[in-house]
Amino acid sequence: MFNPLQMPCDWDLARKHALAHRTATAMLDDETEGVQPETCPCCGFEINRKEIGFCESSNQLKFLGSGFPLFYNYLRFCILILFVQSIVASFNLYTNFVGNYCTTQIIIYDKPEPVCQDSIYLKISLANKINNQYMMELFQRINIITTIVTIGLLAYFRRSQMKLDAQIDELQLTPSDYTLKVTNIPKNMSVNYRWELVNIFQNYAVLDSRITITVTKVVLVYDIQEILSVEAEIEKLIVSKKQILFQNQCDYSALEVLEVDQEIKKLKSAKELLEEKYFMTNYKFTGTAFVSFKSEDMKEAVLTHNVHTKSERIRNFFSKGKTPNLEDSDLQWQGQKLFVEQAPEPNDVDWNYIHIPTADKFISRIKAFIFSVLFQTATFILIYVLSIHMIKAKEESQQLKLHGLVDEEKERTITILCWGLTLIIVVFNNFVVGFALDKFVSMEKISTKTAYQISFAKKYTLCLFMNAALISFILDVMIFKNVFGYAGFIYNESLIFILNAFLSPLIWLLDPWTLIKNYQREKEMINGDKSLLTQQEANQLMEQVSYLSAKRYSDIIKTMWFAYFFGLAIPLGVIASLLGLILYYYVDKYNILRRRTVKESISKELSIQMLYFLEAIVIFGPIGSIVTSDAFYHKQEIMDLISFLIGSVYFFMPFDYIIDYLFPIKSNEDPVDYELGQLDFDTDYDRENPVTKGFAINEFQKLVEHRQETKNKITHPESD
Repeated sequence: MFNPLQMPCDWDLARKHALAHRTATAMLDDETEGVQPETCPCCGFEINRKEIGFCESSNQLKFLGSGFPLFYNYLRFCILILFVQSIVASFNLYTNFVGNYCTTQIIIYDKPEPVCQDSIYLKISLANKINNQYMMELFQRINIITTIVTIGLLAYFRRSQMKLDAQIDELQLTPSDYTLKVTNIPKNMSVNYRWELVNIFQNYAVLDSRITITVTKVVLVYDIQEILSVEAEIEKLIVSKKQILFQNQCDYSALEVLEVDQEIKKLKSAKELLEEKYFMTNYKFTGTAFVSFKSEDMKEAVLTHNVHTKSERIRNFFSKGKTPNLEDSDLQWQGQKLFVEQAPEPNDVDWNYIHIPTADKFISRIKAFIFSVLFQTATFILIYVLSIHMIKAKEESQQLKLHGLVDEEKERTITILCWGLTLIIVVFNNFVVGFALDKFVSMEKISTKTAYQISFAKKYTLCLFMNAALISFILDVMIFKNVFGYAGFIYNESLIFILNAFLSPLIWLLDPWTLIKNYQREKEMINGDKSLLTQQEANQLMEQVSYLSAKRYSDIIKTMWFAYFFGLAIPLGVIASLLGLILYYYVDKYNILRRRTVKESISKELSIQMLYFLEAIVIFGPIGSIVTSDAFYHKQEIMDLISFLIGSVYFFMPFDYIIDYLFPIKSNEDPVDYELGQLDFDTDYDRENPVTKGFAINEFQKLVEHRQETKNKITHPESD
């Protein structure tokens, strides 16, 4: 039986835990010949795994959930879009370079001065050809074509994602393939909820007598706040025990240590009794359960025959669970309609928050939203103030230069400060903003990790884009009207473009998070048996750094928005963004395969939501063209408005439903019963549920051992 509080920790056990959690596939039956199956006693994951080659398809990550292959397909597609955009950008860059507007001079203080800053960034920007009316009109026509081509690619990509998800679902069996989440179950009843739910779903969920429904497992969801409170008390005692051990040179036989151990033992016993009380008496049952069926067809039949609407959920909330106007055909219990929906994967569920009542979550999310808005406003103001000071310093230097009082030292200082400020913005976005938003989103008490990542990705993307793109535009273009002058908009945005494109993948390549964890691990392992870590802490230390998909999506979408919004004015940025995303792809793939631990299964919903964000580029492109025309030569072009109209029609019309209707995805999956499929599950709902986890992992280990014994008897029968 695994003891998470064991001290001193067993480093060999911790290494095995890390092996079980690396990004590697479970071995197939023909690959386990002669290999004794072994599972981690902490989590039930298989230890013997097969590494995925760096050059293998990202679809090999399907065992982590469809969200990971979908992410890399998403990233490859963004590279494809930017490649198409880069073809136009290359022609734009060339025509900019051969332009001559920036060589034009104007008289300032009786001296001829160039209209543009003497910089390569200005010479290859749109500013260098704004006096070429023919080329300006040509690119407006090209932008319409680019918008239409992008729309076609996005429509194709949407279908590609749906098809890939269906293929992964066919190839990879997971617990959610057989399971539904059931809510609004009556609470505080003296009944055997598992038996009653089995009875209800097998006999009343599908009224068609030709369809047989068999329930294989029911896992109830509990309010585990009392268990968490006991664990918090144990954690305090562990801290106290560590302090005493430190003072007594790790003497575990010291009287004070033994006294603390007794207190910990009492609390552990109290926790076990509490878990047994939860399980046996339905104590603190929340009215939610995960119901698994014998086959996927049975699950789909129950889901199809028991639909509900959002309005029903809302009416039910205000009626305190009692559903008004129930029909005889509704799946119900004690006057409450049972709401049935597709279940998330077991390790996608956040078991610490799934029990939180809807009203409490609503209040928590309002608070988190307010904090997020205040933080984003504060970061915007901070960067705004820093930029204002920088612009004033630039203006003072320029005035001295115009009066013939050139201060070369000051000019070098300002140039360094320009790069420095740009670097600060990018680094601030990558570290501080992400850390803060992670805390705010955690306050929302979201029930699934996919929904958490969706919330984080949306907030992080908007904040990144505001800080990196909009502030410079507002200051340089709207307030100071400095578009292509000394240290103006073109110059500043070009710096941001380059750093934005390459700094993020370079940071991921250097991977300071892994370096820090490796240092902490090596430092702690030197202590050996004198380490003051518990077994659970040692297990976590031996794991690689956790992987968070939301940060990656935010980086990519920010880059895509940036490239489309400013791509016409700064074509260099599109090409830099393309190269940056290619680097990002290979760095991130290497990281997830060799330097990351994936602790949750992310569903396709994250990719779908991020696809909506990506589709905004068909609006950002025309808007960028409109504001560029206004900023550069103070006029609007009908072509830009037509392009904006086309993009808006695609973005706001429900083309996703139209595409799904016109090109449905057919499933060719071979049916596999739950009893057979569960042997290949990395985890299951009872193995993740804090109340049933310990017992379920032990039972699963017995099941694996029994399967191996049976296999050995077949493979190596005893001779007579």
